[in-house]
Amino acid sequence: MTALLFYKNVVALDRELHKSLRIKPAENLNFAENATALPIVIGEFGDVARQGPIAFLRSDDKVLLPVALVGLPGGKNLYLNAEGKWNAPYIPAFIRRYPFVFAATGEDQLTLCVDRDFEGFNETEGDVLFEEGGEPGALIKGALDMLGEFQRQNALTQSFAKRLEEADVLMEATASATLDDGRNFSLQGLLVVDESKLRKIPEATLTAWFASGELGLIYAHLLSLGNLLELLRRQPAPAAQAR
Repeated sequence: MTALLFYKNVVALDRELHKSLRIKPAENLNFAENATALPIVIGEFGDVARQGPIAFLRSDDKVLLPVALVGLPGGKNLYLNAEGKWNAPYIPAFIRRYPFVFAATGEDQLTLCVDRDFEGFNETEGDVLFEEGGEPGALIKGALDMLGEFQRQNALTQSFAKRLEEADVLMEATASATLDDGRNFSLQGLLVVDESKLRKIPEATLTAWFASGELGLIYAHLLSLGNLLELLRRQPAPAAQAR
């Protein structure tokens, strides 16, 4: 999986270059139709776990990431309906932040960027990005607040994932199921917490994880795996798969 998934043409926002740019809200989320695993941060575990499975995957640069599984590898995002609307109570922040994103442009320096190919950009309709005089508009301020919190949560998430690796509690798992209509599915290459390894963790480590809230995150992840069958049930029958 790539770090930016559905972002195609990421450019830094510039108050001169983009002073006349406006943005209309997306009419649908079809930009994410091919995303089947969405990176999430620890603050989302509870909401995501209630509606779908959480697993761990490695990014292109081998970083361990918790992800919301929203489709089968090589398939479609099963949490989008035929109109491109999200078909579950909670939309992960990775999608909600689009088309905005931070990019590292130096040591400890982040720059606000956008996917210039986002179809909502134009010069006649929607909210302005910059006010007269070049000051950021309300939309940019809101995006900065959201991305700042996402960045803060992402740092905590990376620390959490690192501790799981150091404790050696992850294992590669394969999930298989047969639906009522006879279809067979298999998910491979998922990294999940091995409960047998978890039970062997030193008491001091478990106490620390409990105090930090990380033990709760682990059990949210484990409970979420019960939603794997629900994910498979969202897979349309072969005749209905074309959108």
